[in-house]
Amino acid sequence: MSRRRRSKGSGACGVLVVDKPAGPTSHDVVGWVRWVLAEPRVGHCGTLDPAATGLLVVGVGPATKLAPYFTGQDKGYWARFVLGASTTTADAEGEVCEEVPCSPEVQAGVGDALRALVGTHALPPPAFSAVHVDGRRAHALARAGEAPVLPPRPMTVHAMEPGPVRAVGSRLEVEATLLVSKGTYIRSLAEALGAALGVPAHLGALHRLRSGALHLPHDRAVTGLRACRHQPTPSGPERWRIELGDPGMPREAAAEHLRARLLPPAEAVPLPLLRVRDDTSGQRALARLASGMPVAVDDPGLPVVPPEASPLAVVPARPEAPGLVIVRQEAPGQLQPERVVVEPARSP
Repeated sequence: MSRRRRSKGSGACGVLVVDKPAGPTSHDVVGWVRWVLAEPRVGHCGTLDPAATGLLVVGVGPATKLAPYFTGQDKGYWARFVLGASTTTADAEGEVCEEVPCSPEVQAGVGDALRALVGTHALPPPAFSAVHVDGRRAHALARAGEAPVLPPRPMTVHAMEPGPVRAVGSRLEVEATLLVSKGTYIRSLAEALGAALGVPAHLGALHRLRSGALHLPHDRAVTGLRACRHQPTPSGPERWRIELGDPGMPREAAAEHLRARLLPPAEAVPLPLLRVRDDTSGQRALARLASGMPVAVDDPGLPVVPPEASPLAVVPARPEAPGLVIVRQEAPGQLQPERVVVEPARSP
């Protein structure tokens, strides 16, 4: 019986800061990067809704192992909330299901209502979301007419900066910039804002600005992506073709463009860095961690390890050298390897 051989991949390794256009799913962007780089190991580090734009962090090659550490980071957004109408999807993609004209009193209360969202709230995720329900995505159930009632979960708004408020007919469009915790749905915040003001509401537009320390604009961001809609199949979802730059750009040119924008894992990892010493003791400590063995915090190959820092990313002394191991301080006085992201070079 023959075994299927695993593709060796392209050798590309790093993190892409992608400025996603509206239309494609996050998975569509991942598929495009896979195709351009001929690299099967590609994954995004936090879903962005199809209609949303902005920062999508994409891991390539071994750097896909960093995804769990990115998804736990706080996220920054620019949002436009629409007061006076609710939709089936809680965003502008759905059908309007309720409308109530916004009074002058509603407009006067917008600023206070936005600021009141700062803090932690128990809110249900939208039915049209990627939450798993009995092994299926909630959005798949909702599209099949079986919209689930999802239980509330903690959602935290760390900061909220109100922006312009505009009257558009009987509705109000409210802009805001906000910083939120992992697992916070901005569509849920839109509905909560409307409830606080006594009117239906939905999310009109969303642009992600930040994920942890990565942000837009960024000097190595992948920008200028264009999304072209394919003719959908009768029973299938929308399909999109993603292009970079001018129509017809050769795949090789697009691959060169992406490779030039890959952030090295040690530069992108959203964890404190611990560089081993630039000697044989440092090389031995990193090699031991990469082989799955713990290392004492007072090992001669390590600098001073902050006692409260965990997890940490242990990397070689020289930035150009390969190697990155995620460790935790679990046992007293020991660094326990959790994940080898990039294998260090073998000592001669």
